[in-house]
Amino acid sequence: MRPGQPSRTAQFVAYNRALGTLAPEVPGFSDPFAELFLPDRLRHRVEQARGRTSPYTFWQRGIGLFNQFRTVILDRAIQCAAPFDQLVILGAGLDSRAWRLDCLKDTVVFEVDHPSTQSWKRARSEAIPFKAKDLRFVALDFASGQLAPLLQSAGFDPRKRTFWLWEGVTMYLRPAVVSANLAAFASLSALGSRLALTYLRKNCGRIPRSIILTVLGEPVRSAFTGAEIAVLAREHCWRLQSDTNVEDWLKETPGLTLKRWQIGLQWLESIWVGEACGH
Repeated sequence: MRPGQPSRTAQFVAYNRALGTLAPEVPGFSDPFAELFLPDRLRHRVEQARGRTSPYTFWQRGIGLFNQFRTVILDRAIQCAAPFDQLVILGAGLDSRAWRLDCLKDTVVFEVDHPSTQSWKRARSEAIPFKAKDLRFVALDFASGQLAPLLQSAGFDPRKRTFWLWEGVTMYLRPAVVSANLAAFASLSALGSRLALTYLRKNCGRIPRSIILTVLGEPVRSAFTGAEIAVLAREHCWRLQSDTNVEDWLKETPGLTLKRWQIGLQWLESIWVGEACGH
């Protein structure tokens, strides 16, 4: 993480969403705001891709489609749970949901992220109207910060029904930190609150490794089996509603194909959705 700059993975994900918006292939995908949050060099690349037969280069298409899928599945989880009072986006990066989801018109959105990424995001988004009822920024380092007091000082009310969105974060945290955060979310959740998170599945019983992410300074630190994440969530009073991955999503889009080699590590990524079931 570089001071005053968004994380490289946040930039990469938003860049792929911006490219995908030029020619969406996954039904329901669109993110016209992603481009607005990018550094100038990446915005320039998006402009260069405009008008091409495919906005993606050959090596980008797989991960680009994956990001379209992930956006659509998480959007759907939010829309199905609405209306709710509060949306907490954990590790928000360059997320644009507060600006583009109509279902958030009565919802206060809290974006929680590392101070460097968040300062960039705030500067880029200052003049862009959002669709949420209100948008509040909470700066936090997940590995060392205390979530509850920071959220509550921003006006978060634990008595209100909340949707927690934790996209693209857990794989960068050690298992103990993932567990501690699940407990923190539960302690702040009224009955009926929801949680959607992405996690990396173990590969042959081990945590997958990525040389690229390690070089970028954001190495993979955790992975779980489906059974392990379900048990961990249940220990912190989260009840499973769904646990899906790209193979499940492809079944909904018969004309679209993706192979493991095309998206690499993300082939092992799943989306887990659960409901707060009390303490």
